[in-house]
Amino acid sequence: MSAIRAENACREGIAAEISCAAMVAVGLARLMAASHLAYIVFLLVGGFAAKRWPRLMKWHLAAFGAAGLVNLTGSDCPLTVWEKWLLRQAGREPYETGFASHYLVEPFYSKGITGRANSVILLALVIPVLVSYWRLFRSSAADSGESATN
Repeated sequence: MSAIRAENACREGIAAEISCAAMVAVGLARLMAASHLAYIVFLLVGGFAAKRWPRLMKWHLAAFGAAGLVNLTGSDCPLTVWEKWLLRQAGREPYETGFASHYLVEPFYSKGITGRANSVILLALVIPVLVSYWRLFRSSAADSGESATN
């Protein structure tokens, strides 16, 4: 659309409505992507945070279980589905791969997540969680052992 036609459309309010709706959809898609990244960070550090804030454990285990279910079933993550839908609503072509591949892997490894890369990523996620809960339960057992002897 030429600048003059766009200016005339804006005066008529047509393009303003379209661009406003598109801007809102893009903003919501970015918010969804940021929420998705925060979810992944929570998956990584939630077990360690549960040592400090024990009430967090049930939320972390639920989030970890949901992520595990999505990965084990090969389903698309709902957060990715919503982000792509919002991008389509804005008139943008969404990325073809999943969130982790698009934002976290492809910038460094252009092939994206392959079978081997997926295994490495899952191990990189599972190992810190297992270590955090092992440390949490070990310290809980030590605390209860100390209180029993006192």
